[in-house]
Amino acid sequence: MAPLFFIHLPKTGGTSLRRAAEQIFPRSKILMAYGRDAKTTSPFANEVMHHSPDLPIEGKLAALSDHIVAHDIAFFASHMSAAHLPCYDPARAFALFRSVPEQVLSYYTFQKAQKRTHDRFEVFIEKPENRNIQSRSFGPADVDQVGVVGILSDYAGFVARLNARFGTAFPVLHRNRRSPLSRLTGPSLDPEMRAHLEQLNPEDVELYRRAEARWRRDTR
Repeated sequence: MAPLFFIHLPKTGGTSLRRAAEQIFPRSKILMAYGRDAKTTSPFANEVMHHSPDLPIEGKLAALSDHIVAHDIAFFASHMSAAHLPCYDPARAFALFRSVPEQVLSYYTFQKAQKRTHDRFEVFIEKPENRNIQSRSFGPADVDQVGVVGILSDYAGFVARLNARFGTAFPVLHRNRRSPLSRLTGPSLDPEMRAHLEQLNPEDVELYRRAEARWRRDTR
């Protein structure tokens, strides 16, 4: 079976999909490339991407691609766009998108919980490295070319479309939801803040607009 490429945009509900994949594919047929030494990163991907300092990025991507082909990997997932891989097939790729204000807030909440930032929300969102996260992760992939596009507001519909398109049996799971305490004590998204976040992340706004349009077009 040709591999499926999950372009996992950060804080768009992708953890639920990734864990669903672990229920339907053998561990040996899954390759995940996330952070250095992360539990979610497969050993081979961790060695190649994070512990091979003499290997240029092109060599790392080629090694991942060769491994996917040689080992008949069924499911590849990463916050790095699979479109960078030589073996990438857009028809076998899919991604889940989230409206910009909600994605930014979720990203901040996660970074705060992981103690990766001590900034206030108003400071965090202004930093260049925290802007346009979805479009940077999607990379050179094309919204109109990937096999399936989903939006988080209809996650169940996205999973159903995945299963119909690829003949899979992904269950509908819900993981990493924001806690009630965080909702009560964390930053709020009033209309003024929503507008400001969209102004700070124009590339993500445009990407989400295109993804939502594709989703609605495919729904007809």
